[in-house]
Amino acid sequence: MSKPSRIVGLDVARSLAIIGMIVIHMASLLWSTKVILSGLPASLFAVIAGATMMIIGRNYTSTTFLRLIARGALIILIGLALLPVGGQIQVVLIVMGLVMILVSWMPALGTWWRLGLFIAATIAATIVYAPIELPQIYPLLAWIAYFIGGMLLFDVYLRGRLQRDAGSNTSTNTRLSWIVTAISVVIAGIGTYFRFDPNIPSWLSFTGHTGVVGEIILAVAVAAVVIHLCLIVGDHSRIVAYPFAAMGTMSLTIYILHILTAFYWQQNVALHSTVSATGFIVFFLVAASLWKKFVGQGPAEKLVATTIKAIVPSKKGN
Repeated sequence: MSKPSRIVGLDVARSLAIIGMIVIHMASLLWSTKVILSGLPASLFAVIAGATMMIIGRNYTSTTFLRLIARGALIILIGLALLPVGGQIQVVLIVMGLVMILVSWMPALGTWWRLGLFIAATIAATIVYAPIELPQIYPLLAWIAYFIGGMLLFDVYLRGRLQRDAGSNTSTNTRLSWIVTAISVVIAGIGTYFRFDPNIPSWLSFTGHTGVVGEIILAVAVAAVVIHLCLIVGDHSRIVAYPFAAMGTMSLTIYILHILTAFYWQQNVALHSTVSATGFIVFFLVAASLWKKFVGQGPAEKLVATTIKAIVPSKKGN
């Protein structure tokens, strides 16, 4: 199996998802800011995970399928281990690992099949979640839609980039990416506006953690804009992007450290503090930059990758 390519802009976007979660979990925010940000960092993390699965599965084989399942299982186990120290934070890794297992076969499908499945998952989530108050903030069907949405955004923003690296003509992909971004900006603006409308029907709600069509479409649109902007930054300002890209390459490590440090900090120092959140973000950016420069792969990422290779060894020719 060929080694997946690292895309700087995607790593930057992944770091912004982690930073957004730190802000949501730890900072003291205005009510309006909470309304705007609610659910978006976590959904961005999920959308990027879907896109990453497509990168891993570009040369899809039975080994790829088994390794994606193994990866999902390990993520679940890490999430379960973090539950006792989650404190005020809802650990996202359990639902992420479960969804990774459930959609592990989808990278082998064509774009139109994935689009159909995205629509089906969105409709199913809306039917199930619109009439109820969610018992937990990460609704499974909506997260399946986020992952598939990320797979579709791979087709828009990343497939052509990887083909370009291989020497193919990608002018059509470039035009498509700008069209999708323009549409996504409009959707993001409309969706954010209606987050403040209490009279919108429950099935169309754009509010975070509702798991219905409005929130799903808004989350994927915001992810599209963020990913496109980060790809541009990654291409043209690699020095500026480096700390964020470094954090993005070890997002699992940083997330684990965030959960552990936030548990202690919120129990013993301050439950919500913008200064504290900023300090942790700066610390993680510096630590990730130094680790990336002098050591390389993040420790949690290294452990997961090594374990996956041990569980599912490469077949000859893969």
